[in-house]
Amino acid sequence: MKIFGIVGAFFGVILLFAAMPTFMGSLDEVKVDPVTQAFETVTTGVGELTADVVLTQDLYGNRTTSVNTVTSDNVLDTPVASTYASATNTLTVSGLVASDTRTITVNYNVDALSDWTMMSMLIGWAPALFVIGVFALIGGTIFAATRHGAG
Repeated sequence: MKIFGIVGAFFGVILLFAAMPTFMGSLDEVKVDPVTQAFETVTTGVGELTADVVLTQDLYGNRTTSVNTVTSDNVLDTPVASTYASATNTLTVSGLVASDTRTITVNYNVDALSDWTMMSMLIGWAPALFVIGVFALIGGTIFAATRHGAG
């Protein structure tokens, strides 16, 4: 009977590692909302390869990794979000060609739970609670199998 507990624990660990990426991705989808904003007539001067755009909402986490896509209607541009100033919501876009005008479209994530601070805290703790729950289930399975087999 002890072998069943060990096998159960082994499959529990496999389940944990298999389910965790999907679980974390689902939590990320709950925490953020995507926003798309277009900026017309963004101009670069001679020798300028970057331009600043001011977002109407704060980037999630105040980091450029919250920018999903940056596109330009100028086919020569390869726009990338390079820096973000949270005090002014200014996003610097690099990868632009000099001396040209374009429309830049930015798709970025904002905090979806800013009005529900308790929910934000619960979502933040959810991965830890999930892991603790799986390990408790594994430990309970091993305990039950070894106790039952000894009696």
